[in-house]
Amino acid sequence: MKKKMILLFLLLILSIFLYQNHTMIWNGIQSFKNSFYRTLLFEDRYKIFLKGLTNTILISVLSILFGTILGFILFILSRKEKTIQKITTIFIRLLQGIPITVLLLIFYYVIFGMIDINPVLVAVITFSIYFSAYAAEVMKGAYASINKNQIYSAYSMGFTKKQTLRFIILPQVLSYMIPVYKNEMVSLIKLTSIASYISIIDLTKASDIVRNRTYEAFFPLIFTAFIYFLICFLLGKLLDYADKRMNPRRFSK
Repeated sequence: MKKKMILLFLLLILSIFLYQNHTMIWNGIQSFKNSFYRTLLFEDRYKIFLKGLTNTILISVLSILFGTILGFILFILSRKEKTIQKITTIFIRLLQGIPITVLLLIFYYVIFGMIDINPVLVAVITFSIYFSAYAAEVMKGAYASINKNQIYSAYSMGFTKKQTLRFIILPQVLSYMIPVYKNEMVSLIKLTSIASYISIIDLTKASDIVRNRTYEAFFPLIFTAFIYFLICFLLGKLLDYADKRMNPRRFSK
C-alpha cells in the first residue's frame, strides 16, 4: 500500500512538473528535431558520417588484427635469448613512450613523406605497431600468471608440446588476457580519433565538417560520441562473450 502511495505521489509531482514546463519541453523537442535534421538529413550530411564511420571501423579493426599478430611475434621474441629480449624490450618501451599523435605524424610526414600512399594505410600501420607493444605486454602478463607446474605435469602425463599448448596454456592465457586486452582495444578505438591529423575523414573529422556547416556543436559532437560508445560497447560485448566461453564458472553466479 505504501509503495502504491509513493508511486502515485511521484506521478503527481511529475505531472505537475510537465504541466508547468510543457512549453519549455516542447521547445526542447523541436530544437532537437531541428538539430537532427540539420546534422544528418539536410544536404545528405549523414553520408559524411557514414564515410567517417567506415574509415574509423576499417582503421580500428585492421589495427587490432595486425597489432595483435605483431604483438604475438614480439611476445615470442621476448622469450628468446637475452640479446633479442633486450632489443624487443627497448622496442616496446620506445613505442609506449612516444605519444601516438607524434608517432602518426612521424610515419606520415617522415617515413612515408616521399611516397604517394593512402593515409588510411599509414594510419593502419601506425596504430598496428603502436597497439602491438601493449598487446605483447598483455600476453607476457597473462603467460606469467600461469602456474608452470601445470606444464611440467602435462609433460609427465604424456602430453605433447602442441597438446599442452592447446589444452593447458592457451585456455589459461586467454582467460587472463581477454579482460585487459579489451581495455587496450577500446583505448585504441578511441585513439583513432586523431586520424584526421593526416587528412583522413574519420568520425571526429566528420563531426568537425558538419559542425562547421551547421554552426552548432552540441548535436554533432553528442552524435559522434554516441557512435564511438556504440562501437566500443559492441566490440567489448563480443570479447565478454569470448571470455564467458573461456571461463563459464566465473560467470555462473
